[in-house]
Amino acid sequence: MPPGREPRDVPTVVQMAGGRTSRHGKDQGGSGEFQFGTGSLCLDFIATIELRGRPHPELGLLATTERLGDWLNGPGLPVPAGGLTEEDLVAADKLRTAIDGVARAIIAGRLAEPADVRRINSFAQHPTPVFLLRAGGREQTLVEEADLGSVLSVIARDAVHLLTSPDTSRLRECAREGCSTLFFDRSPSGRRRWCSMKGCGEMVASASYRRRHMAKVSQ
Repeated sequence: MPPGREPRDVPTVVQMAGGRTSRHGKDQGGSGEFQFGTGSLCLDFIATIELRGRPHPELGLLATTERLGDWLNGPGLPVPAGGLTEEDLVAADKLRTAIDGVARAIIAGRLAEPADVRRINSFAQHPTPVFLLRAGGREQTLVEEADLGSVLSVIARDAVHLLTSPDTSRLRECAREGCSTLFFDRSPSGRRRWCSMKGCGEMVASASYRRRHMAKVSQ
């Protein structure tokens, strides 16, 4: 973490079902924005499946090792010091696809595919990175070098907690036509419909306004 970073800006490293994520970060490729507002780390991770339904090697927003590294920086997950490899991309995509499959099965009210469940459990069994506070309590340090398996374990364990939460009725797909992003509704009312109010929510509101305006003009 950069020196002098304020504690309030430090993201939660292990995001459990009771936690929150609401940060957004531009991807360094300049072609879009990573979404960190779905309500859970694992859902932020699967929100990078932009090209849903297309087979590998189309990896959506994590199509290169550089993009995967940029995404990991968003929630403060460590990037292996030796860098990332093509094999790491494949591993990340396997976990991402498995979480997406189980989450959508829960929303649809059906049992998840055993292969997806086993894959999440396999990743979750890796030891996770350990962070400690530096002197002064305003910075953190990684105890030892983390490989990607340990980093993905953080995401897999978050998925285990989220997908077994008693509040899975709040796990939803964005209601905007054309958007299939999943989110966990942490609003007090429990009536959130959009994956992002500043994104899909505003798009729906703008479209509704235009329809009303055109209806008045045509009268």
